[in-house]
Amino acid sequence: MARKKTGKTTSRSGGVKSRKKTSRRSTKAAVKKAGKTARATSRSKKGARADRLDRANIPSLALEDFEPQIELEEGVRDKSRGSTRFAWLGTGQCGGRLVKAFYDLGYHKAIAVNTTYHDLDDLGLPEDQKLLMDIGRKGAGKDMNRGRDAAVQYRQQIIHAVQQIFGEGVDHVMLAFGSGGGTGSGSIVSLIDTVRTCAKHMGLPNPDNSIGVLCTLPTSGEAGSPKVGSNAYRVMTELTSMAAEGKISPLIIIDNEKIRRMYPGLTVKNFWPTVNNTVAGLFDIFNRLSSLSSPYTSFDPVDYQSILHSGGCTIMGLSNVKFYKRRFDLSEAVKNNLAKTLLASGFNLETAKVAGCIALGGSQQMSNVAGLQDNINYAFDVLTDITGEATIHRGVYENGKAGLRVYTIIGGLDTPHERLEQLVTTV
Repeated sequence: MARKKTGKTTSRSGGVKSRKKTSRRSTKAAVKKAGKTARATSRSKKGARADRLDRANIPSLALEDFEPQIELEEGVRDKSRGSTRFAWLGTGQCGGRLVKAFYDLGYHKAIAVNTTYHDLDDLGLPEDQKLLMDIGRKGAGKDMNRGRDAAVQYRQQIIHAVQQIFGEGVDHVMLAFGSGGGTGSGSIVSLIDTVRTCAKHMGLPNPDNSIGVLCTLPTSGEAGSPKVGSNAYRVMTELTSMAAEGKISPLIIIDNEKIRRMYPGLTVKNFWPTVNNTVAGLFDIFNRLSSLSSPYTSFDPVDYQSILHSGGCTIMGLSNVKFYKRRFDLSEAVKNNLAKTLLASGFNLETAKVAGCIALGGSQQMSNVAGLQDNINYAFDVLTDITGEATIHRGVYENGKAGLRVYTIIGGLDTPHERLEQLVTTV
């Protein structure tokens, strides 16, 4: 028979529950009281510390009301459309004209320095981007020592101009000059050192491979003057040694003798503007294309930077390809554009470290020419053979213009010793 539940059992069970609830309430009350005590003690200690600080009479400073405004020192706003932010410093007449050609393409971080105001007055740059290194009415003439002394004397003014015009956020600085004269040839090495001093302010992490030089060689007629030939040989020997050691990159050599032969029919008025604009335009092409993506093969910013930073000498070329349907047409065009380049001859292409080759075709050609991709790939392979198996960065792009063009840039080349020797043997 089942045992009958009694009130006592129920009461006992209810009593247990009641004691458990009482115990929990007591515990919560104790914790709450302890918390209040702890907070009161903490406030008391903080109050004591505050009293001690008050008694120490800590003064208020004007700095407390200062709100720092940290802004990027941008300098002159660059309007170029490439992947790399270049700044340009030209010295002497030739350097100033080259810088002006780049300025016209949107590279507005540009400065021209000279020892005579005659070459600066008609340059067409903003006045605050032209600096006269005044060492007397005659300027440097063909005296490299005077050019060097001018750069040393005006070093602080040049640093100020670089910081003001270039500002921060520069990826690469290029210096331009013409060898053979006094101002450009004499000042260039000192200016490289001055720019290197400003490198940290501009944000250049590695100045040695982020400072390059674009220079011209005199024609054989100009080099026939003992002073001109000697100046050119002297400064080019020093610069090519610096490039070989990786202290500047790249070193781009423009051969005026080669240009004279390539443009025999130009008028006096159009000769140098045509040459300078062509050189600047060819340089700009690689910077622009490296900023663009391609549905085929992109020549990207990293590819371009690897060439700029490769040290040694760099050459560039361009060919407008009229025939491209046969397998060998494009490869011949690649060979020819190295021969037709405006830049100096005499390089051993097998010493190249890295190169870029870009095919730019119209939509008509890209869509309708059977086997064109195979022909482009073969041309790239031929360039690999020509350059002694250098690393080749490839690019295939399409635009709205008819035809096909091939652009080539080769970096890390050894010094063209034979061509430099001709500067002094023509005397």
